Order: sequence, then C-alpha cells, then structure tokens
Amino acid sequence: MIQQPQRIFSPREQTHLARFSADPLQKTTSTAPVEYLTGKAEFYDFVLDVNDSVLIPRIETEELVASIMKAISEKLASNSVKLRVLEVGTGSGAITIALAKQLEAKWSQLQFVAADISQSALTLAQKNCEQLLGTAAPVTFVKSNLLTNIQSQTFDIIVANLPYIPSSRIATLDEGVKDHEPLLALDGGLDGFALIARLLDTAPAVLAENAQIFLELDHTHSLKNFEPYSKLGWQVALSRDQAGHTRFAQLSLPV
Repeated sequence: MIQQPQRIFSPREQTHLARFSADPLQKTTSTAPVEYLTGKAEFYDFVLDVNDSVLIPRIETEELVASIMKAISEKLASNSVKLRVLEVGTGSGAITIALAKQLEAKWSQLQFVAADISQSALTLAQKNCEQLLGTAAPVTFVKSNLLTNIQSQTFDIIVANLPYIPSSRIATLDEGVKDHEPLLALDGGLDGFALIARLLDTAPAVLAENAQIFLELDHTHSLKNFEPYSKLGWQVALSRDQAGHTRFAQLSLPV
C-alpha cells in the first residue's frame, strides 16, 4: 500500500487551525479545506459553522454583501413599509446573516427569507442564524428549488450566489474544492449560467415594484449572458471583484 504524504499546511491554514482546532498541529493526509477540518469558517466579522453540505463562504461574497447593504439602506430611507429580502441558495446562511447582523437596529422594518434546495444546508443555516443573531431575528428559512416554494410572496431585493462554475471546469478545480465541497453548490451547467437563467426567468412573479436582483457570477460571464433580459427591458450592470474579475450583476426590471 502506498502511504499518502502528510499534509503541509499553508500559513493561512496554520492560523485557522490555531484559532479553531483543538489540535492545531494535527497531522493528516486529508486534502479537505481546513474549514471542514475545524467545522468553522470566517465571514465578515463573525464565525460560521460549516460542513461538507455547504460551500465555504468566499471573501468575494463579502463584496456582494456590501453592495446589497447599500441598496437596502437606500430603500429603507425612502420606504415606510417593511422591506422584504430573499436569498436563493443560502447554504451556510452567510449572506443573510451578514445583512441581518449589520441591520439589527432596523429589524422592525425588515423581513428576510433564506431558501435552499438542501435540507441539510437549511438546518445548518438556521443553526448559524440562531447562534449569531438569536431567535428574534426576522429570518425565515424555506426549503425550495430556486423559487418553487416562494411564489406566493413578493420581494424588494433578491440575492443569489448560485452554482456558477461551468461543468467542464469542475475537474480542473483545486482538489480541496472539487473533492470536498458539494457539487450541488459548484456546478452551474454547460456555461455556468443554467441556474441563474432559471432564477431570472421566474423572478418577475415574485418581485415587488422597484425591486432589484443581486447575483454572484463566474468570471467568464458577460453582458452577452444577460441579453435575453436586456431585450425585455431589464437594466443590467456588471461589476468586478477586487481581483479585477467580472463577479457581480445587479438587475432591475423596467419600471
């Protein structure tokens, strides 16, 4: 039997293990991300529980949260009714929790709905929410395949960090990702846009007046992917992450 070499952790991984592991000098041959080894992941200024049923939150997604925060703040300043925010594909709950945590003083004006197709992800997200925000947080969790179980409600903001990696590129990913993170949260179909398109096709039925949609994208996506919606009059704006890659889209329906 060929013995697997012992894993050598990077400085970042060593720091993570020192913070969250009972055995920071642990020896292992596993290629799993250290977040799965410890069950903890940092996002914004808090720590989430994670497991291999959810994607580990990335730093790029913090940039998405910042954009949504700006939009929510503007809407709250000009709107006297309760603002409703839907996250599709919540995973560990990172985005919804980050938004609700920063807006705690405005909870009476907000309602969050966090949806996911995976029951195990929803269970974890709800646990994270209760641990970080308490049971009084205005957050409801719904098991739903995209908008399947959301059709009776309308929202002012929809945010989605859906699987967006083209299927052909999955095999080229770092082994810590392709071998350990859930394929359900990675594979976005032929061009990585399949689930995003399905969401956009059905979104008008649940959008309130002047609603906005915020998406995280693959770096290969461009305005060409959004042409079917632009032709219908949607306003589409793409933006880059701090690394200079196309990463985010903001959409609104024609008024």
